[in-house]
Amino acid sequence: MKLYIPTCTLNFNNIFTTESISPASYYSNRGFGNKRYFKVEANDLDNVVMLYSKYPLFRINDGDMENAPMVIEIESDDYHKEQFVKVGEKDGVESYASNTSIYLNPFHCLIYFQSYQDIQSVMSKAEQSLENKYSKLYARNCIVRKEKNWATSFIDDLFSGSKDEFSWKSSYLGDAPQIPSGDISEDAIIDKVKGCFTCYLLGANMSVSSEVSRLRQLARKMKNTLSAIVNSPDNKPSDKQDETLLAYITEFNEILEKVDDNYKFNNNLIQNRLVSPSTNLDADTLIKVLKDLRLEDAFYRSLNLRPTYNAHELYTCLDSSLPISDAYNAVVKKLYEVVRRIEIAEQSKGSDNELKDLIKFTNGKIEVIDGHSNNHNYYNTLLNSQIDGEYKRFMEEHGSSELLSIAFIAGAKLKGYMPDKWDGSEYQLYLNGLLSNIQQGDSFDLFSIEQPVLQALSAFCQKGEDVDRLIDYMQQCGFSEFRYALGLYGATRGFASLPKTFTNSLINSTSDYYKSFYTELCRFLFDLDFSSQSFFQGTNGGYSESFLGEIPSKIISNMGKIESKLQKQERIIKAVSEAAILEDAVQSPKAFMYIFDSFTNIKRTKAYKALESADFEHDTTHYTPEEFRSKIYRIIGQEALKGQKQKVDAAIELEAKRQDPKAFLYILDNFLKPTDAAYKKIVKLISGFESPIITSNPQPENKVVSQSHIGRSNLKPINPTSSKFVEDVNVCYFILSRNYLPVQMREVLSKKVVTFQKGYAPGGRYYSNPSDNPVDNRSTIDHFKHWCFYDKGGYPSIVEGTTENKQFFEQLTQDLLNRYANR
Repeated sequence: MKLYIPTCTLNFNNIFTTESISPASYYSNRGFGNKRYFKVEANDLDNVVMLYSKYPLFRINDGDMENAPMVIEIESDDYHKEQFVKVGEKDGVESYASNTSIYLNPFHCLIYFQSYQDIQSVMSKAEQSLENKYSKLYARNCIVRKEKNWATSFIDDLFSGSKDEFSWKSSYLGDAPQIPSGDISEDAIIDKVKGCFTCYLLGANMSVSSEVSRLRQLARKMKNTLSAIVNSPDNKPSDKQDETLLAYITEFNEILEKVDDNYKFNNNLIQNRLVSPSTNLDADTLIKVLKDLRLEDAFYRSLNLRPTYNAHELYTCLDSSLPISDAYNAVVKKLYEVVRRIEIAEQSKGSDNELKDLIKFTNGKIEVIDGHSNNHNYYNTLLNSQIDGEYKRFMEEHGSSELLSIAFIAGAKLKGYMPDKWDGSEYQLYLNGLLSNIQQGDSFDLFSIEQPVLQALSAFCQKGEDVDRLIDYMQQCGFSEFRYALGLYGATRGFASLPKTFTNSLINSTSDYYKSFYTELCRFLFDLDFSSQSFFQGTNGGYSESFLGEIPSKIISNMGKIESKLQKQERIIKAVSEAAILEDAVQSPKAFMYIFDSFTNIKRTKAYKALESADFEHDTTHYTPEEFRSKIYRIIGQEALKGQKQKVDAAIELEAKRQDPKAFLYILDNFLKPTDAAYKKIVKLISGFESPIITSNPQPENKVVSQSHIGRSNLKPINPTSSKFVEDVNVCYFILSRNYLPVQMREVLSKKVVTFQKGYAPGGRYYSNPSDNPVDNRSTIDHFKHWCFYDKGGYPSIVEGTTENKQFFEQLTQDLLNRYANR
């Protein structure tokens, strides 16, 4: 069942910082995320979040702030049954309440706004917010809630299910004010576990080889030494500085030659060319000959070798014609670009880690399961201690600083693993040195012990206030392994504190990778399985190259650029083409409507006039879908618009990929009115390629719109062809004629009843002896109802089992019984 949560646009950043919405009282007390939450009249209780079975219409008192209604749609099946409590029912609207946080998911969650300007406003603010990590992920789920007309009602019913609305009043709150507040402590644990999982995974992906980490470390050392030289009075190195810098350069070049693909390529090419079959001289001898003949440089130039870096270039800044500071900045920039290139090349060769192979959360405890350390037990203890907040209790009892308290607790935990061997051990000396460094600033060597977990702990205790600062510090120190320090950071700071500059590499990664992470996370935290769900609902399966890319921002920017008056036909065609591209990108046929809703003065366009004057009424040609699309586009883009043919063809091709002939009708809704002759002809032709489109005009009891002749006058009879429900060929048309049924329900049932009949009529695969499986009309109609509403082996029911739908079906049941009563 779909449920709707009323809120406002001022809460957009707050909600999508944590991907959740909580009772209003939680925000000031939970200890993480944004503390401000703006209540709306339809959701103004402190103790619960209100949800409604229909779309609520409510007012916003925005005062001086830019604020507007925003409604979040969720699917109740994505949550445990105890998450929502029914608190009332009035006028067909069911009211529900949740006294705990509701965690959203990108599978079924939709966010409704009143206008494109509202979407553009929240997206603009989200771009500026470091904490809002999910705005791009959910951008494709943002929808403008339009006032209902024939076209928008049809689209909503077809693609999003029936969304009846109601005007909210306080009486819809029901018993919600009496519900007690939930346990707020669960949210803090979820935030820290989610933070730990995210940071540990990203830390594993950021980890590099010891060679690359040493290059980072050497680059920092060379930079610092060169800086001291440049800032000396005479800009010349002392003997000690010269000796130190040369040692760093030599080691840097040796490592670079081993790991740089350019060096490897050049060496292989040189060795392959240093062959002399006539003399049988080896490569070393040939090099000596080339040197003797002073042909070595010419030989290398002839090979077109790849460019390589030599750290001796750092010295060139001391003799440059540029100002010494500019020359220094240039050589240092090039040095760091080389290191970054090597780092990226190495990471690109590996595959991203999977969360299920690294870490898990069972029985309320985190457990690291990857094979990168033999200190898992101690590290697990550290993580769970941070999540439980032991260091906070130590702080309160002893009045010590946060990082010092973390170091003390970590030392006590380690001592517990080796009580008889602690005194005088290298571990005691190491942790005492860390404590002295934090308390008094004494010198401390991070790498004085060969234990990655303790090294990570020390780095976190020194620079753990900010994740970017921590990462930068570890890179400067030459860390190759980042998972342990970042895992501690996430378990301590939580997910809400992570900036999107850090999480983007995960949340905006490929759809399969993020889905794998997300489903594992939900399985551990909420005991929910989303593995069978898809982020994308489009026929092409969504974007595989990038989970989001820049598509949402393109949509927003194009919305802002739509002109209010499009008088020229060329612009109409261009807009159609761009709409097709955008629609294919976001996998939503509504994209056409969104764009064309902004066009004004459409009747003045040549395109409108061309469609209106087209001789559709006397056109008896039988078209295929492709032929008919081409005809319409030719009419819109005739004569002077031949230069637009390429874009029109591209639009046709994109539309054909969607395999959705109705989408073309949505475009035409903006050119013609349903009462126009041209429109009726188009509907008639298009309807031959698709499932039935039922107009809002009531049909006679014994007539119904034909599946292949919608809009034509020769309506098909619906009289029974058999006295038995399961054998009546015309029952599908009879169901289509029941105008009290919602459009989508009518259309679905008219198709599914045929499938049901094939299986349960005599001779069908589910037909059995009448004594075992009665085939009288009452039994088979009841069986059809059960078949439509029950879940089939994990698949959703054919008809959503809402109270309203069941009432509709009861009326249909009675009509069917009456149909066969006298036969």
